[in-house]
Amino acid sequence: MIAKKLSGEASEEEIRELEKLLRSNPELHYSMQTITDLWHSKLLQNISKEDPNKAFEKHLERLESVDESFLVRKEEIIPELPKKNRRKILLVCLSAAIAVSIFFAGVKIYNGSVSDQSAASKINSEVSTRYGSKTNLVLPDGTKVWLNAGSKLNYDKNYGNSIREVGLTGEAYFDVVKNPEKPFIIHTSKIDIKVLGTAFNVKSYPGEKTIETSLIRGSIEITFKDRPSEKVILKPNEKLVVANDDAPVVVQKRQSFKQSNEPIVAISHLSYARRDSTIIETAWVQNKLFFQDESFRELAAKMQRWYGVSIQFDNSERDTLHFTGSFENETIQQALDALQLTARFNYDIQGNQVSIFK
Repeated sequence: MIAKKLSGEASEEEIRELEKLLRSNPELHYSMQTITDLWHSKLLQNISKEDPNKAFEKHLERLESVDESFLVRKEEIIPELPKKNRRKILLVCLSAAIAVSIFFAGVKIYNGSVSDQSAASKINSEVSTRYGSKTNLVLPDGTKVWLNAGSKLNYDKNYGNSIREVGLTGEAYFDVVKNPEKPFIIHTSKIDIKVLGTAFNVKSYPGEKTIETSLIRGSIEITFKDRPSEKVILKPNEKLVVANDDAPVVVQKRQSFKQSNEPIVAISHLSYARRDSTIIETAWVQNKLFFQDESFRELAAKMQRWYGVSIQFDNSERDTLHFTGSFENETIQQALDALQLTARFNYDIQGNQVSIFK
């Protein structure tokens, strides 16, 4: 079904069936994401340009080294077809083969990892994305979730029966189905977020200075793990910023407070792009990377997740450089070339390793 969806041959009924399968088995999201990335990769594009008959001959040669009893004439398997159809079938078969391989590899790893775990941990579902990739999913209650790069969402497989709770590491946009009897709760490292039905964004990456919650519509209640008695209610068009250390949070504050050895909390309004009024905090859902007056190192952290690369600096002077702008369809090289128009630096790209130097 994944192969048919990617090749544009899946019917509406098959697409619904695939979505239902993914909803019931969230651990398969990673496999589907990997297959989709491979489908659009240069590797598969190059394969699609290769003559199907030659590709099949290569496959037979590989099989010969395993067991000649499996070999049959190619005419008995693939009759002569128009070139366009042969290429399409090759792509579909390749995608299906990749799907099967990744699925069984994932099952093997998953079964091995859970064998030593307690019964409670076995019912936990997890969806994750690696750097350079994003995904979206629908939870059992119909709540829609968009997961940004380098993020992880986990929840109990009994989700929705009595409670609706998820854990988040990284960044996600939620469109929550309203259910007054079963509030939706998100757990992060510093804060818990409780909602009934609303749309909002949460960013909680490990190692970053702040955790942010941006409300688009509805209302949400935020409590702090180290101060459970204190609550903050966000209104639409507001953003809550919680610092992970004692460094000041530079935002336009509606309300702020600080206590000894506790994170700074500040509330500000959402930011909008001048060009098209895009909400900057949720622009990533539309495949747009916005940055406002951010240091090179802060921007580099975003670019690492966005492009799936590792960026290294040869000195600390790059902290003095600040950038404002956005990327959408640019490659990592095009993005760095654009940054060079406003700042003096050089770079070198070797595979997925990027070095920034004078």
